[in-house]
Amino acid sequence: MNVLVLLAGIADPKWPLPSSLAATTLDTQRATYPLLSPFDEAALELALKLRDADPSVQIRALVAASSPQDPLLRRVASFRLDQVCAFETTRWPAWNSAALASALSCYVQTLTPAPDLLLMGREFGDQDDGSLPPTLAQALAWPLSTLVLEIAAESGGRLQVARQQGAVQERVRQDLPLIAAVTNHARNRLRHPLLKNVMAAKKIVFDLTALPEGKPTPVLRCAGTALAAATARTTACRMLDGDVAAQARALATLLLTSGEPA
Repeated sequence: MNVLVLLAGIADPKWPLPSSLAATTLDTQRATYPLLSPFDEAALELALKLRDADPSVQIRALVAASSPQDPLLRRVASFRLDQVCAFETTRWPAWNSAALASALSCYVQTLTPAPDLLLMGREFGDQDDGSLPPTLAQALAWPLSTLVLEIAAESGGRLQVARQQGAVQERVRQDLPLIAAVTNHARNRLRHPLLKNVMAAKKIVFDLTALPEGKPTPVLRCAGTALAAATARTTACRMLDGDVAAQARALATLLLTSGEPA
């Protein structure tokens, strides 16, 4: 089985945000203090577990990087993957999921051998709208499994996928090829790499991969910005006095006596 893991970093939340929250300063923060998100770590761990179960599994990673020196690349390479590639985030911003999905789908179709399974976090980097997995699945015309917790290979080229479905967890059998949008769970927490692999990753020289141009997408431009006006209050505000029990009784009376009768 050939597995492609699509990874994107986030800004390490342990570091304080810059004083200016402009897009450029936030991009700099992400490039200076990069970290794999819990969803990206979970996707990478599922790929490693598949290789643990079958050493013939080939793992290729494509990382959204700010430069060839992005620390995320060495972090990913320290898990002894078969190949670690990177594409430039400034050329393909994550907020434009249509353009990025189109470019990624063209890239996937150029790979040899072709991937059977594409693993990615259910959110992509700091853009947490979750639109890239379904958009990419549509561009590739591949089935999509969302909120994935575990993956195990079965005979006949099929996968058993455990996924979150509302308040319950379900197990389904999926044929390949497949895109799996992974969510984090205690069962797929990323392991620590071996020290010898960490040291070996420090010697690797990385290059940025030019993603193929996908289908042209509309370009959105911001014509201007303005401060939003504060909403005027039209209803009187009442503060509830007394202890918790007294406040609860007052609130219950207010709810029972306000509004239109049913």
